[in-house]
Amino acid sequence: MTIAAISTSPDEAHAARLFKDAQARTRDGDVASARTLLQQAAQAAHLPALLQLGVWDLLGMAGPVDLLAAVERVRDAAQRGYLPAMTLYAQLVAAGAGGLARDFGQVLSLLSQAARGGEPRAAVQLAMLMPDVPEHSQTRRALLQRAAAGGESIARMFIERMPPIRPHFPLDWDVVLRGVAWPHERVLPAVAVRNEHPRIVAWPGLLSPDECIYMALKGLPLLRPARITGVDGRPAVDPIRSNEAAMFGLLEADAVVQSLDLRVAAALGHPVENGEGFALLRYQVGQQYLPHCDWIDPERTTTRADLDRWGQRVATCVVYLNDGFEGGATGFPELGLEFRGGVGDALAWDNVRPDGQIDPLTLHAGRPPTQGMKYLLSKWMRDRSQSGNAG
Repeated sequence: MTIAAISTSPDEAHAARLFKDAQARTRDGDVASARTLLQQAAQAAHLPALLQLGVWDLLGMAGPVDLLAAVERVRDAAQRGYLPAMTLYAQLVAAGAGGLARDFGQVLSLLSQAARGGEPRAAVQLAMLMPDVPEHSQTRRALLQRAAAGGESIARMFIERMPPIRPHFPLDWDVVLRGVAWPHERVLPAVAVRNEHPRIVAWPGLLSPDECIYMALKGLPLLRPARITGVDGRPAVDPIRSNEAAMFGLLEADAVVQSLDLRVAAALGHPVENGEGFALLRYQVGQQYLPHCDWIDPERTTTRADLDRWGQRVATCVVYLNDGFEGGATGFPELGLEFRGGVGDALAWDNVRPDGQIDPLTLHAGRPPTQGMKYLLSKWMRDRSQSGNAG
């Protein structure tokens, strides 16, 4: 994460030079020296350096992951008025990171303040949080234009899909605040039971079309060849799985994503803190995930440490983010069941039986699209809290 520095006084100029040198050391791979320079710049009240250190604490760069230190640094920079820090602190509050209370009133206040100051990531989130209805269209586009002017590529992509704005349309921040509707506060759609044992259920329109597009666009730059847990217990690329995946860690999961996380957890009936981060999955023509189970084998010694630390994957949810493809169903070969959702439709199943034992009948496959590309959002729920799992 790179943050530009602006300085005026001699002390600020010195801190800015330290920050610039730290960036150069980072590019050269000398992150230990870079961290020392960042610390010196932060001690000189250079807010971009303070925020950078907070991000590094989240990532575990040049040191261990330190969530509490990250929260403290980001909060400090936000309280000093640094707009990018306000946006990041908003998502940490939305996530309840480091023991923070999930206060979405505070989140909205932070995003609004940052967006008013011109912070593009805050503006695009506010636009996404306003329902896509005619009375909000002009305000949403005005917010997106602000975000696009600040370099936010997701905003530009949404603008291309929207009708033009009235010339000199005034952005009324009171209208913005009144128009925000958090996804996790919407009423859940009626559930449809597809199978009783194991329990497999579906929700039509669990996510809105704009939410689906937003999640896909956020994950696209992060896509990499998908991996499975190899025989040695480590992630590995394997022929059984040829699709691509992008993982949403705490740093990627903004306030919109956190609200969607709460919505999915509510649908599944599991505590949100028991969920792993979202994963965006992309299947191009012919790509697939052959039949497999999502539970962690308790008899497998190479995954015992993961199971002991984070618990069993007791439930899975997938949301179809698009419908511009042929084929691409989610299939359960042991049950003779196939599911192909429309935009925003979700499918979920229990990976374990009521007694907690793994269920082999949950064997399932991600079928390959025969035309077009398939995008899914995947979510795993464990049987214990994932607090502290920031990656």
